[in-house]
Amino acid sequence: MIPDHTTTHFHRDTASATVAARSSGEHASYHPGAPAAIFMESPVPIRSTNNERAARYTGPAACPPTLSVRDRRGTGLRGATGTEPAHPRVGARSAPAPPTRDHYPVEQQQVPHSTEEVVGLVAQTFLRDRDQFVDELSHLMRTQVPILDRDERLRELMEAGTTDNLMEVLQFLQNEAAEDDVRAPERALVYARILAQRDVPASALIRAYRVGQAGFLDTGMRYAIEFGGGGPVTTSAIVHIVNRTSVYIDRVCEQVGAAYEKERDRWVGNRGGLRQQWVTRLLNGTTSDTDAAEQALRYPLSRGHLAVGTWTDPHIDPATSVEVFDHLRTALATVFERAQGTLLIPVDEHEARLWFALPQQPHVDSAAIERLLSDRALPVRVAIGDYNTGVAGFRRTAEQADRVRRLALLSGEHGARVISYPEVSAVALLADDIDTLREFVADQLGELAVDNERNLWLRETLRVFLAGNRSYAAAATRLAIHRNTVQYRVRQALDLIGVSTDTPGADLYPRLALQATHLLGTAVLRKDTAPS
Repeated sequence: MIPDHTTTHFHRDTASATVAARSSGEHASYHPGAPAAIFMESPVPIRSTNNERAARYTGPAACPPTLSVRDRRGTGLRGATGTEPAHPRVGARSAPAPPTRDHYPVEQQQVPHSTEEVVGLVAQTFLRDRDQFVDELSHLMRTQVPILDRDERLRELMEAGTTDNLMEVLQFLQNEAAEDDVRAPERALVYARILAQRDVPASALIRAYRVGQAGFLDTGMRYAIEFGGGGPVTTSAIVHIVNRTSVYIDRVCEQVGAAYEKERDRWVGNRGGLRQQWVTRLLNGTTSDTDAAEQALRYPLSRGHLAVGTWTDPHIDPATSVEVFDHLRTALATVFERAQGTLLIPVDEHEARLWFALPQQPHVDSAAIERLLSDRALPVRVAIGDYNTGVAGFRRTAEQADRVRRLALLSGEHGARVISYPEVSAVALLADDIDTLREFVADQLGELAVDNERNLWLRETLRVFLAGNRSYAAAATRLAIHRNTVQYRVRQALDLIGVSTDTPGADLYPRLALQATHLLGTAVLRKDTAPS
C-alpha cells in the first residue's frame, strides 16, 4: 500500500498551495533549477536531503500546469496567455491536449479516495501514452542538450534508456521497494558507456537529467491533479510521486555514474584513447601544435586527406568490431594505394574513423568499394568525405564524412552500404533538418511523395531518366526494362508531380527531391493512407 502522507519532510502547506494554484489555472514561475532530473544516465550522483527536495519540488518553483513536455521544446515556453508559444519552433509537432476525465472510461471518472488510486491512474496514463511520451521527452532533451543529438544511433540509444527508466520508475512509484533495490536498466548503462567513449562531458548528462525529470514530474503532477480533483489526496499523491522519483534517480545516478567513470578510465587509459584525445583536439581546433600531434598520431597532417566513417551493427561484439575495422583499413588501402599514411581512431565500441593521407584527389567508386566489402565479408557500412588538404582539410573531410554517416543512418538498415560526400552533398546538407526536408520533398513531388510500391518504381524511373540527360534509351538500359516502359512511367510520374520539367532548369528541385527519396526512403515520404 502507498502511505497517505500525513507526516512527511515535505512542506505540506506549500505543496497544497501549489496544487491549489495549479487547479485554479494560476501560473507559477518556472525555474531552471527545478527538479534535478532524468531518465538517462549521469556520471555524477545527484543527491539531496528531503528538505532540499521539498524546496525544489514544491512552491513557486514548480512548472506552470499549462507547460507540458511538448510546450517547452526549443525556446518552448508559452506566452503569458498560456495558449500561444512565445517562440514557436518551425516544423514543431502539435501538442496533444492535457488529459481530462472525459478522456477516460466511465469507471475512472470518479474522484479516487486514496493516494494509491491516484498514483495508479497516473502510472496507467503514462503506460497508455508511453511511446509518445518517450518520443516527446527524448526530443526535448536533445533540443536542450544538442551534444546528445549527434546522430540517429545516439538518438536510438537515448530513447531505449529513457523507455527502460520510465518503466522502472513507474514500478517503483507503485510498490514498496527499498532504495537499495533500485537497479539501473542495462540499456541505460550501455548508453552511459557509449557517451564516455565519445568524450561527452558530464555537464551535458546532468543538464539532460534535469530536463528529463522536470518533464516527467510536470506531466505526472498534472495527471495527479486531474485524477485527484485537487484535494488532500492529490497533494499526498504528488508528494509521493516526487519523493519516490527522487529516490529512484539518486540510485540510478550512482550506478550509471560509476559505469561512466569506469568506462572513461578504461577508454582513456589505452593508446587508442590517447590518440582519440589528440584527434578530438584537432577536430575542435583546441591545439595548434601540429608537430606534436603528428608525432603522437604517427600521421602526416600537412598532406591531403580523405576521411572515412565506418560502423558495425550493435549485435557484433566489441572485440570482433576492432578486427573488422582493422581489416577494413587494409581493404581500403588497396583502393587508395597511393596513400602516404593511414590513421584509424575508434569512436566507440561499434564505430571508427579512418583518414588516408593522399597526394592528390582520388577517384572514389562507391559501387566498387561496396563489392570489395562483400567479397571480404566485412559487416560494416562506410561514409566517405571529400578530399581536402592540411590541418583544416583533416577537419573538413571528417565533418563531411560525419554528414554522410548521419544521412546513411537516417536511411535505415536497408540503405546503401557505401556513400561518398560528392555523390550526396546537397541532400546531406538538407538532412540536418529532416522535417524541413520532408516538407521540401512533398512540395516538389506532390502525390509522387506518397509511400507505396507503385510510386517507388515511378520515382526511381524518373530519377534515372532525369539524371541521364532525359535519355529514354539510357534509362531503359540502366533499369533493364523496355524503352516504352520508361516512357510510360515517366509520363505517369510527371502527372503525379503536377508540373512540367521541360523548361531549362525546371527539373533542379524535383531531381534533388528524387535523390532524397532514393537515399532516405520512408524517412522523407508521406504515409499512404489509401485503403489497401
